[in-house]
Amino acid sequence: MYRDRITILPQFVKKVFYDHDISKLGLNINKTQINIMMLIDENKNSSMSEISQMTGIEKSSFTRSVDCLEKNGFITRNAIENDRRITKLSLTKNGVKATTLIRNDFDKYLESLIHGFSEDEKNEFLGSLESISKYMHKILGGKQK
Repeated sequence: MYRDRITILPQFVKKVFYDHDISKLGLNINKTQINIMMLIDENKNSSMSEISQMTGIEKSSFTRSVDCLEKNGFITRNAIENDRRITKLSLTKNGVKATTLIRNDFDKYLESLIHGFSEDEKNEFLGSLESISKYMHKILGGKQK
């Protein structure tokens, strides 16, 4: 019963997130790095370790991506004063500009995917996404956005 309803989900995710071409933005970053930046922006009080868990990628790959983002001036690492073992990640001014650019471009891309929908279909689709997102968040234990 449930499986039949979610088998399309991987195809949808691929179409929405992986088929979207961001190279035209000229940021010289990959999808993993974009995901990390968006998670940093959406989870400002989370530690580097928590952001790593949210991505679902191996720690070494995550660290390489963070190193690259830091080297290119998109993020900074900040050690917590009372516990130097905890590191927070934050966006630099360039990182904030990049995430804004990415969000705006993604919104335009998503709009292009649903341009043939009627206004009622758009509202129903976006409402459905909100509901699905709410319940996925609950299933994931509130640890991911």
